[in-house]
Amino acid sequence: MEFDLIIVGAGSGGYEAGLYAFRRGMKVAFVELSPETVGGNCLNRGCIPSKYMRHGAYLLDKFQKMEQYGIISKGYDIEYKKLKEGRDNVVVTIRENFKKFAQQLRIPIYYGKGVLKDPNTVFVEGPEETLKAKYILVATGSSPTSVGNLVPDGKYVIDTDQIWEIDYVPKKVLIVGGGAVGVEFAYIFRKYGSEVVLVEIKDRLLPTPDIPEDSGRYLARKLRELGVDIRTRTSVESWEKTQNGVKAKLTDGSEVVADFILLGVGRKPNTKGIGLEELGIEMDERGFVKTNEYAQTNIPNIYACGDITSPLMLAHKSMYEGKIAVSHILGERDWKKNERIIPKIIYSALEVASVGLTEEQAEDEDIEVRVGVASFVSNPKAMDDGENEGFVRIVADDETGEILGCHIVGPHAGELIHQVVHMIKDGKTVEFASKTMYSHPSLSENIGIASSEVYYGPISWVKRR
Repeated sequence: MEFDLIIVGAGSGGYEAGLYAFRRGMKVAFVELSPETVGGNCLNRGCIPSKYMRHGAYLLDKFQKMEQYGIISKGYDIEYKKLKEGRDNVVVTIRENFKKFAQQLRIPIYYGKGVLKDPNTVFVEGPEETLKAKYILVATGSSPTSVGNLVPDGKYVIDTDQIWEIDYVPKKVLIVGGGAVGVEFAYIFRKYGSEVVLVEIKDRLLPTPDIPEDSGRYLARKLRELGVDIRTRTSVESWEKTQNGVKAKLTDGSEVVADFILLGVGRKPNTKGIGLEELGIEMDERGFVKTNEYAQTNIPNIYACGDITSPLMLAHKSMYEGKIAVSHILGERDWKKNERIIPKIIYSALEVASVGLTEEQAEDEDIEVRVGVASFVSNPKAMDDGENEGFVRIVADDETGEILGCHIVGPHAGELIHQVVHMIKDGKTVEFASKTMYSHPSLSENIGIASSEVYYGPISWVKRR
């Protein structure tokens, strides 16, 4: 069979790129491992099921505040199997809708392992099909990594692909890794009644340059208020199986007995065994495919998107890169990758969202900045909703006023950040943001206030004389 474009991997990026290519008039085919993996990691083992569970934890938070609104509750029961059933139903529904839509559009999905044989050929192991195309987009995603002697076995040490099989609320869980996955599951399990110990080898939660230190520390404080035992500068020295779970010795000298250890220490790109090395496609020392600003590899008609291109493993980044690749294939040159406009969002006890530069990153680039901060503590809408914690932080160029970054901790941060994503993409200034209208009462007002703090000068914290 011959196509304009073969996409190896029908996950978030591959699927979105395929639909975009079809919309633009291309003849497209997908290659995906199995009918159960359509949608990729995000849908089946990542952001979709975890956000379902996180919403349950959020509802428990809301339930515990109902008295403030004159609603006197009479308690509740936790049935984890019902949570799993509802979560899995959402995943299956979305996955089946993906497949039905592709079928309606007559975009074929070939099930099996796709291996690149030459720049225009993909062989599908299983059905033993040979497919030909003018262009190939590789979107094969990533897999969990292990660390030290913590090798996932699905029972005692569980990774983020295996956690979905758990059908009970653990009495106690030890989470290794204070990144997005670790803080998300720490919140989920704690709200569902588990004791949680969270260890992070670095000195703070969310230890990535893209997220300000204040954001990580603010979230840590909230998790501790909820009862999560956070140990920074700490890792697992050794562990052993017990009759009821595991016993781990930590580098701080303490021991933790838990039902299991959950590994949230990152993922590795799925680039082995699919013909990339044989074709001479360039990769870095960690196995990430090297691409240019158009998501194009060193072989001109082969493109790559998503988790296999960089450690910034986000579904929307994969979708974005996939569509840029298709645009370039069609001869367009005005759409280029820009990682500074990719939002990073964490859903935990508070939502944490960042886009663009932090103050530290701007300083590393020798850019003088001004910063404006607006707290949610006094925001009327946040107070009405009983969620007045967190802040909006705007980072702007001191000379031009151009918005360089935005960092939000608090209610619906993952939605609010998109207003600023578009401002940064369009080169807007704090003057523009401060003179924009925001409805009242709304959480969005804090974006205008933080921008005004930069443009007109700070009035939020007046020094006492």
